[in-house]
Amino acid sequence: MQSITALAQDQVKISGRVIDAASSQTLPGVNIRVKDKVVGTISNANGDFNLTVNQSAPLTLIFSYVGYTPQEVEITQSNVTGLEIKMEEQIIFGQEVVVSASRFEENILTSPVSIEKLDILDIKATAAPSFYEGLANLKGIDFSTQSLTFKSINARGFGANGNTRFVQLIDGIDNQAPGLNFAVGNIVGINDLDLESAELIPGAASALYGPNAINGILLLNSKNPFEYQGLSVYAKTGLNSVDYGASEEQEFYQDYGFRWAKAFNNKLAFKVTGSYLRATDFVGIDTRDQGLATGGAVERGTTERGNNRFYDGVNVYGDFGITVGAVADAAIAGGTTSLVPLRTLFPDDQDGYFTPTGFTENSFVDNTTESIKFGGALHYRLNDKLELFGQVNYGAGSTVYTANDRFVLDNFSITTAKVELRGSEFYARAYTTQENSGDSYAANTLASLINQQTYLSPYLQTFAGARLTGASIEQSHAAARQAADAAQPQPGSAEFETLANSLRQVSIADGGAKFLDKSALWHMEGSWDLGERIEWADVVVGANWRRYSLNSEGTLFALTNDGEEVSIDEFGAYTQVSKNFLDDNLKLQGSVRYDKNENFEGQLSPRISAVGTIADNHNIRGSFQRGFRIPTTQDQFIDLDVVSRRLIGSNELLVNRYNFSPQNTYRSESVAAARAAGNPDLLVLETRVDDGFKTEKVNTFEVGYKGLFLDGRLLVDAYYYYSRYSDFIAEIDFTQAVPNGIRGSKVDDSPAVRQDIVDGSVPTQRFGFDINADGNVEAQGWAVEVDYTLDGGYYLGGNVAFNQLISQSDLIAQGFRASYNTPEYRFNLQVGNRKVTDKLGFQVNYRWQQAFLWESSFGTGVIPDFGTLDAQVSYKVPEWKSTLKLGASNILNERYTTSFGNPTLGSIYYFQITFDEFFN
Repeated sequence: MQSITALAQDQVKISGRVIDAASSQTLPGVNIRVKDKVVGTISNANGDFNLTVNQSAPLTLIFSYVGYTPQEVEITQSNVTGLEIKMEEQIIFGQEVVVSASRFEENILTSPVSIEKLDILDIKATAAPSFYEGLANLKGIDFSTQSLTFKSINARGFGANGNTRFVQLIDGIDNQAPGLNFAVGNIVGINDLDLESAELIPGAASALYGPNAINGILLLNSKNPFEYQGLSVYAKTGLNSVDYGASEEQEFYQDYGFRWAKAFNNKLAFKVTGSYLRATDFVGIDTRDQGLATGGAVERGTTERGNNRFYDGVNVYGDFGITVGAVADAAIAGGTTSLVPLRTLFPDDQDGYFTPTGFTENSFVDNTTESIKFGGALHYRLNDKLELFGQVNYGAGSTVYTANDRFVLDNFSITTAKVELRGSEFYARAYTTQENSGDSYAANTLASLINQQTYLSPYLQTFAGARLTGASIEQSHAAARQAADAAQPQPGSAEFETLANSLRQVSIADGGAKFLDKSALWHMEGSWDLGERIEWADVVVGANWRRYSLNSEGTLFALTNDGEEVSIDEFGAYTQVSKNFLDDNLKLQGSVRYDKNENFEGQLSPRISAVGTIADNHNIRGSFQRGFRIPTTQDQFIDLDVVSRRLIGSNELLVNRYNFSPQNTYRSESVAAARAAGNPDLLVLETRVDDGFKTEKVNTFEVGYKGLFLDGRLLVDAYYYYSRYSDFIAEIDFTQAVPNGIRGSKVDDSPAVRQDIVDGSVPTQRFGFDINADGNVEAQGWAVEVDYTLDGGYYLGGNVAFNQLISQSDLIAQGFRASYNTPEYRFNLQVGNRKVTDKLGFQVNYRWQQAFLWESSFGTGVIPDFGTLDAQVSYKVPEWKSTLKLGASNILNERYTTSFGNPTLGSIYYFQITFDEFFN
């Protein structure tokens, strides 16, 4: 009997109702949690709740609801009934809680570093078609849009289509494709219904999050099924304006999604989510001539071939440069001995140079994009302090991304699976990411292979015939081009489709266009908050282990000398100490992390910060932090022919395999110049191929201010940063003589070899190869945001950001592309009201960015300035528990592109209906 009494005394039972303080209407779906524990519940459709806690009083309940000020209520009795909680709408700024800045909860105003956050209300109010596109409205954030479903985020410079300097986590899972080492947008991940919040830290974050987070990190947090229950469904349909170059059409756009979550007895809960998107994608239509003719300049302003013998359009594929001499040599090597006596008719220099007629992107690349996402999670509370859960996410579909080619990701998929144990003070998780490239292929490679098989032979034959009849070189080229164009199969024809489909089934390594990658990532990590166990400071410790298991069957990544796939291990550990002084008005924080990758030296990443609070609402912060980037799996082990050159990883395995040395590699630009002038003395050796390969580091200093004015209605947030990179990773382009095939040339620099290279009498291979730049690379920038809440729920906001590469001339002097790829100025403006009436709301966003130069392995060109306007109007229908939303992105249909070689973007007009069981 005594044991039963003791058990009863160790339980607290609470029941009550949650209402709106102003309207007295009940609030369903309110999250109710016991402070410092995982136990909790939600209010039901009538606003009522019941909760039993296995501990004795007193305890504290935390009531939180999107758009309302959180409340803490102390419970001092073991049995509380009829508790009425009145929640007030949140109308002032600075009440948000963030976790990512310090790995524990803190007010966003006192964060030690710059941080941006979207909560559920921001997600619902965005005028963009999805929350992911809405991130572009945050200050200082750049977007590179390669297709409707493939967008890359960046901050603070050095933008890229596949951004390996910016990390994206979904519920703690690194959202990178293991073989690519960058997040593939939101192809696999969270749909809008399951996203609770998005926290974005611009700048270095390696001290807490490890390698590669040197330009920023995005943390996407999904909804816990204990806290967000019920059924939610959305259906979105509309039109998007696709520019095909010669015409513009309105294409059908459709997007559907659901989420269902349920909890049983506050012990077991589950959720399932899914979405499906299908649309006609935007396409690349840039036909500017890239001017890559050997040894001669081409007028860059040309946007069509006309009568030019050489023309390389940006989004025109298969128009590679070659000489008729090289075509003749290939034919002779293939057994056409009849050409041997005629070999002198085929020039190897500028006179022999030409490009086949290429194919535009929209003529043969299917621009139907699809995205299918499914997810599920099962949660079990072992007790009031421990929660165990497993989570699986699967994403598949078709899209396009731009690297050194336009890669068509067809039936591409990524699967992630995680198990996690979480307590009030710690978490431990393990997950895996499995990538499958499906039927993906390289568009330019495919087009080039088709032209190699169908265009070159008739060109050569006609050129030879014309020369034999006394035609000039230019007349012979004109006749050859006319004959080859007539013989060339056209997209849509049976011959073209048969040939294209056959080449898409053969891997790039075997002479086809198929992109193979089934790489995997395995990861374990844990973190422990010792704040309740250490009195003198708040201390957090953590550690992780990761393995990359590369698997491309030798088509993308090199195999070891034993013919095995490469695996890479790395681990890291960190400690963070925080201490408050001066009645909590001064917070000092220090962090240090150590990481080790098996192929590189270990790295220390410190962070030191201070936040001072003045007059309660004004906070000044300063920080120093160091970040680093481990060269990607492709930087280290890629071995891929991309038509224009061969990309080779900088690992010692490949340096030795290809026998790269300062005595047998020449800068490619010097080879072109020497051939054009017929002067071997112009050849310049590339002496940096064996300098060793190191991790890239950055030291960032930042000062910032975040404060409230006018009783919390006006928020001002500003920062300035200065970054200094060392061992900056950049690509060099060199050429090697390969008389015995591609691999392992033993030829060293000599007058005879130099002359052979210039004469074209020895085969050569052009390579792309990553090294570390000398010296330091410096960048700086600032941003200011101002938000104001007016009476009646109206809000105004805007932000402006400036980013500048200080060391651009230093990189260029070393022969690198700067690849800063960031506008100096950009700004965003916003106006809206979520409750014009109890049912009606709206939001309007305008963003603009300055023109800038984009440099990449795909090409270089100016991205013009652009401005785009997004808007939405929403209307609540309580009797249906639904919201109707009419919106558009780029509502004025002002055409723009975000980066070189990427599609021209138009408008998307949509109508959406969202059903939510709890209507929250």
